[in-house]
This record gives sequence, structure tokens and C-alpha cells, in this order.
Amino acid sequence: MRRFIAPLLALPFALSTALAQESATSSIKISGFGTGALTWTNTDDAQFVRASQASGAVKSPRTGVDSNLGLQIDARINDWISLTGQGLVRKAGEDNYGADATLAFAKFTLSDNLSVRAGRVGLPLFMISDYRNVGYANIMLRPPTELYNLVPINSLDGADATWRQNVGNTTLTGQLAYGRTKEKAPGGLAMLAITDHRVVNLSAEHGPFTARIVRSDAKYSFETGDFATPKRKISFTGAGLGMDWNNIVLQSEYGQTRGVGAGKNAWYLMAGYRIGKFVPFYNHGRVTGENRQTTDSIGLRWDAFSSAAVKFQLDRVKPEGAGMFVNVKPGFDGPVTVGAVSVDFVF
Repeated sequence: MRRFIAPLLALPFALSTALAQESATSSIKISGFGTGALTWTNTDDAQFVRASQASGAVKSPRTGVDSNLGLQIDARINDWISLTGQGLVRKAGEDNYGADATLAFAKFTLSDNLSVRAGRVGLPLFMISDYRNVGYANIMLRPPTELYNLVPINSLDGADATWRQNVGNTTLTGQLAYGRTKEKAPGGLAMLAITDHRVVNLSAEHGPFTARIVRSDAKYSFETGDFATPKRKISFTGAGLGMDWNNIVLQSEYGQTRGVGAGKNAWYLMAGYRIGKFVPFYNHGRVTGENRQTTDSIGLRWDAFSSAAVKFQLDRVKPEGAGMFVNVKPGFDGPVTVGAVSVDFVF
């Protein structure tokens, strides 16, 4: 399998060289995105984190929980081949900021309906998987913790195929993906290895409405040096509904994980209303299982500039035990209030 993945990751660069003679018809686009944020809580007895982070927010405001900076390069080789590379700077499995190659793929548009990507592609498990790191593209300051922390990976090394079909005023999309992923587990002492990863993603869009279902099956293990834990099966099943109608924005998702130590169910419901350049919103999220907790969030998005948005969000998190907090000290007891302000931008 490793002999298969390495050439896939090198494919975009090999193609750019092999097709250099077509540079007269090619085009290159460079874009970027980022979030500058301060996040804090009302306790030092536990730390609030995003998925896969080793440390997080306490009473003193910190930048590392919600801040990031991304750069993307898209190169159109000809009418049916394009290349995409994306890098992201953020805090994840270690305490320090680090840079990751989040995307690196070649896309082949085989027909008006069918496209295939090979390399490092996005993992399509959630409604906002394609832009979960792009704060400007989302109303909330961060994706709901209860659901999005269930799966700590954003991409896979392999390939996917997407079929789109218009049926009247409805667009139907089917996607198949296969590959593997390896990244640092929280703390940075071990690597999380996901292998034999198979994903089926189906969605439908009709006017302001979107619906989707997804199924993911894989095997996982932890690797430290020459030692690796036995591979265990894990699965994720999810569904989502969205509506963006007039000034009303609604979004809800449900997901469940199954496997050894992974029996969890999570869902959230977010509602917002546009008032000029402002979008006040409310969200309720819940997760059951080992990390049981609920969160009620209120916030405000202000589109202050043409390519930048200012956000404020206040969360009231009610964990049972540690919930999804990390670095928990003896005697910790919720609920916990989490506050954050951010500036999201694109360029």
C-alpha cells in the first residue's frame, strides 16, 4: 500500500513537469485564508481544544486554539487536468504551531459529470469538510466540537471519484474515496495510522436546501518507533441537512462512530438570521459515550470588509466528567464558559 501512496502524492508534481509544453494554455491561481483569534475559558482545571489538539484554552486568552493560516495554489494544465496544493499552519498534535500539506492532488475531469482526483484529497465526512479550516466560509467561529472532534483527520492519501447529475432543479452528487492517513496523535509521541479507508458520500442540492449521508470504514492503529498497536476496525456514519433561504440559515448534522473505544453519537443544530452585514446565531450540540457533553453557543458574525469577517462566540459547555476537554486536573467539574473573538479573512 505504501508503494501505491507515494507515487500518488508525487503525481501532481510529475504531471506539471510532463505537461510543461502546454504552459501556453495553463493558468495558475494563488489564494489564501486565515483566522486570527483569541480564545479563553473560566477555568484552569481543564483545557478546551479543537480536534487533535494537544493543549487548548484556559483563563488566559490564547491564540492557538482557533488561529490558522492557509495558502492554496491551483494550476489548470488544460481543459481536463488541474493541480491543487494547499498548506496550513496551525496548532494540532503538538504544543507548537506546525505546517501541514493538507491537499496535494491532480484532478481529471473525464466528462461533464465525472471527475477523479489522485493524491492527498479532502476527507468528505461532514457538510463543511471542504472548508472546515476556512473560517471566512462559515458562520460559526469554529465547527461544533461535539461532532467535528469525533474524527481528528481532514484528508486521506489515495484517490476519489465524483459523479454529479442534474435531475430537474436538483443536483445529485455521489462520491467514492479510498486511501490512508498518518498524522501525529495529540501529544506528538505517537502516530495515528488510518489504513484501508473507504468512504461513500451522497448529497442532494435543491435551491436553498442541501441533504447528505456518508459512510466511512477503516482500520486504525498507533505507531511509536518500531512498535505498533494491533489494527482495529472503526466506522463513521453521518447525515446532514442545510438551508440558506432568504435571511434564514439552518444547519444540522448527526454522526456516530463505532469500533473499539469509539461508540459515540453526536449531533448539533445551528440557526442564524442575516441582518444586513450581521448574522447572529445559536447552536446546540451534544455527544454521548465516553466523552459525553453538551454545548449551547451564541455568537455574531459581522462582515466588516469585503474579504474579512469579525466574529464573537460564547459557549456554555456542560461535560460529564472530562467530556472533550484535555489536560484535566483532579477535581475538575463543569460547566465551563468558553469565549472567543476572531478575524477571518481570505486573499
